[in-house]
Amino acid sequence: MTCEKPRVPNRVPCALLLSYDGGAFRGWQRQPGMPTIQEAIEDALQQALRRKVLLFGAARTDAGVHAEGQVCHFVKEAVGSSASVESLAAGLREALPPSIELRAAALAHPSFHARSSAVGKRYRYRFSWGAPILPRLPLAMDSVVSQSLAPQPSASLLRTFQLGLSAAPDWERARAALRGLAGLEALPGLSSPSTDRRPAPPLGSWSLTEEAQSCALEVAGPAFRKHQVRNIAGHLAAVALGLAEPESLAALAVRTRPWMGACAPPQGLTLVQVEYPAALDPFAAR
Repeated sequence: MTCEKPRVPNRVPCALLLSYDGGAFRGWQRQPGMPTIQEAIEDALQQALRRKVLLFGAARTDAGVHAEGQVCHFVKEAVGSSASVESLAAGLREALPPSIELRAAALAHPSFHARSSAVGKRYRYRFSWGAPILPRLPLAMDSVVSQSLAPQPSASLLRTFQLGLSAAPDWERARAALRGLAGLEALPGLSSPSTDRRPAPPLGSWSLTEEAQSCALEVAGPAFRKHQVRNIAGHLAAVALGLAEPESLAALAVRTRPWMGACAPPQGLTLVQVEYPAALDPFAAR
């Protein structure tokens, strides 16, 4: 007589695509006694699944940093089906706080890992300057009423690094600074002190797009180290305002010492996209 081995449930990674406003959170990673994105999602998953789960994120965004395309995963102990994932997504959307949006949920390849499977990330940093352009109220409106109804800065305006009411940045100087990074094999000097001693790889691409009283920096690369994008943004602001020379960015980038310069504030930074190989990307169809 032979004894049958107990059946082990399939362990299928379930991937989540998220956007969030990081202003009310102390970053992605769970911290005791502090509100974090990871804790909020794990609590919502526990409510939807009736069991605890451990979440793995693609990027550990800092306190106050936002996301449009954060990816995370947990292991779902079930055979899994599209219907079960859709049901989970519906329950999760009801349980999540308003500042976190579930954009999509999908079963992933068995070897998928949100962080270690990533081959690149794309970030955006926004700057603004001058007085905010707000709509005018009618002159005849009662003063008390007009004060209570006074237009407030938009959410997008609050997600910027305000360079000053009288600032006049020259972004062509900042572009010259970014062009100076071309050809560098690594960017060891652009990251803040960290336990991760690996130098940052070169940027894959960058752009600086100006609009009325605002500018957006977009950078993409295979990996980013601690505060790297905020450090670049802080120095580009100094270059654009004439406080540093364009060639100083490349000189700082090749240093072996970690970053000692200006670090731009977190509210201007957004994680836009996490990239995966096509065979592993659970959201490739999007």
